[in-house]
Amino acid sequence: MLKYHSLRDKVFSLKNLYAAFKHVKKNKGKAGLDRVSIRQFESNLEVNIMNIHQELKTAIYKPAPVLRVYIPKGRHDKRPTGIPIVKDRVVQQAFRQIIEPIFEKEFSDNSFGFRPGMCCRDAIRRLEQYKQEGYRSILDADIRHSMYHNRISLS
Repeated sequence: MLKYHSLRDKVFSLKNLYAAFKHVKKNKGKAGLDRVSIRQFESNLEVNIMNIHQELKTAIYKPAPVLRVYIPKGRHDKRPTGIPIVKDRVVQQAFRQIIEPIFEKEFSDNSFGFRPGMCCRDAIRRLEQYKQEGYRSILDADIRHSMYHNRISLS
């Protein structure tokens, strides 16, 4: 198993940071609390990437607070979410690019949320497979609230 110090320099490598920005740009998204858009960040990309590189390399990087927004959930409800500044999205993506390939293979093949190449249709197909195998119920647990959330019948 790789040790932390052997991954650290890979996260802040310039190649990884530029690739991370490319991914963030592709995903689009709004500006965070600093009101710096992806386009504005890109207009000074070399300086911004070098600043991130130095902050991560010298361990002085500190993420900024996120912009709290509410997005529709269902007909009448809204759910809170946060929009990080572009710089922080680049850092998050840089970490993801390094650690995801290491840990992804260790995750349960019954876990579908926020997994690369998986979607809710894959989860439904798995439920259908289990139903065909004779299973009749599943337990949906809400980790955030650390309690039983919902029991769903497959019949």
